Amino acid sequence: MHRVRIASGSHAGDTITLPQAEAHYVARVLRLHSGHEVQAFDGAGQHYRLRLTLVSPTTVQGQLLELLSPITVGAAPLTLGQALPKGAKMDLIVEKCTELGLSTLVPVYTTRTVVREVAARLPEKLARWQRVGVAAARQCGRQVLLELCSPLPWADFCARYSSAPVKLVCWEEEPYYSLRQALTTLPAQQPLVVLIGPEGGLTPEEVALARAHGFVTVSLGPHILRTETAAIAVTSIIRYHLGAFEPQGGRS
Repeated sequence: MHRVRIASGSHAGDTITLPQAEAHYVARVLRLHSGHEVQAFDGAGQHYRLRLTLVSPTTVQGQLLELLSPITVGAAPLTLGQALPKGAKMDLIVEKCTELGLSTLVPVYTTRTVVREVAARLPEKLARWQRVGVAAARQCGRQVLLELCSPLPWADFCARYSSAPVKLVCWEEEPYYSLRQALTTLPAQQPLVVLIGPEGGLTPEEVALARAHGFVTVSLGPHILRTETAAIAVTSIIRYHLGAFEPQGGRS
C-alpha cells in the first residue's frame, strides 16, 4: 500500500487533507484516484488507513478508515553530529540514515569543512534535506521522521551535548580504542551521541575540544572512510548493536 505524509493534527473529523507536496505526489506521481486506499503517517508516530475521496493536482483528501497500531522502536535514541560535506552528499546521508533509524542529525561546521552555507541559502538547504527525509521515511515505512537540526559550529555542538551520558567522536588517528570496544560497554537503552568529521579530517584542536567536553575518540578501523560512508556505517553498526534490526511483530 502506498504511503503519504500528512501534517500532525491535519484531520477534521474523519477527513484528512494532504499537504500540497503530497497532493502532487499522489495525483501526478502515483496517479491515484478517488477510491484508492493509502497509508498516511504524520511523522510523529501516528499512521492511518485512508480512502481517497478527492484527488486533484493541488488538493487531495481522504476518509480516515482506521488508526493503525504504532510500530515499536526498541533501540535507544542516536544523535549524529555530521560535518557538512560537499555537493549532494548530505542528501545521501539524510536518506540512508533515515532508512537506518537515526533519531537526530545535526550538521556541523568544522575547521576543514569546505562548505559554508550562506545564511540566505540555509533555509533552502534545510527544506531540501527535510524533503529527502520525508521521501525516505515514506519509502521505508518509518513513522517518526528524522529530526534534522540547523547547522552548528563544532564548539557549539560539543557544548550542547556535553551532558549526554555517552559521547563518541570518530577519529582516524585514534590508535587503540575502537567503536566495537566502546559499544561493548554501552549500557542498555542508553542514548548515544556520535561525531563524524569532514573530508579533510579533524584538527588536533577540535579533538582536544571534544575530549574536554567528555567525548571519547574511537577508531573505525585501518581504512580512511569518506565522511558519508562513515556516517552510514556508524549508524548501521550502532543500530545493529542496539537491537534495532530485530523484526517487529504485528507490523501492518
